[in-house]
Amino acid sequence: MKKYIYIFIFIPFLLLGCDYSPIYSKKNDYNFKIEKIEFNGDAEINNLIDKKLKKYTKKISDKKFDIFTSSSYKKISQSKNLSGKTTNYLITIETNFKITKENKIKTLIFKEEFLIKNFSNKFEENNFEKIKKENSIDLIISKLIVQLSQI
Repeated sequence: MKKYIYIFIFIPFLLLGCDYSPIYSKKNDYNFKIEKIEFNGDAEINNLIDKKLKKYTKKISDKKFDIFTSSSYKKISQSKNLSGKTTNYLITIETNFKITKENKIKTLIFKEEFLIKNFSNKFEENNFEKIKKENSIDLIISKLIVQLSQI
């Protein structure tokens, strides 16, 4: 019985004393600010990019960037069945970023591709396509942020 009491007392001290914290729990504190963002191309993609980059426009920093974004979105029939109906689509999202910092221009091009099946229910297909778009934009933005932090 004493053994169980010692275990119940010892385990909480052990767990509370280890200072565990998840790796991605801390917000990444980047030392740059995006002053101006201009968009050209696909409006839906540009709105998603703008929403993701808003938090970097409110920071105070000495590293300031101006970004011009050009985006394109293509949905191409990848494969068809015997009757000629499309079974798979190839979705391509391409974004070009022209980054200006103190009269120096750097161009970054990111391209994400994914396949989606042609659902019989168009509502489900559109929702799945929207989720895949948002995930692709998240990947593109994370790559952009890494590049901006290294400049």
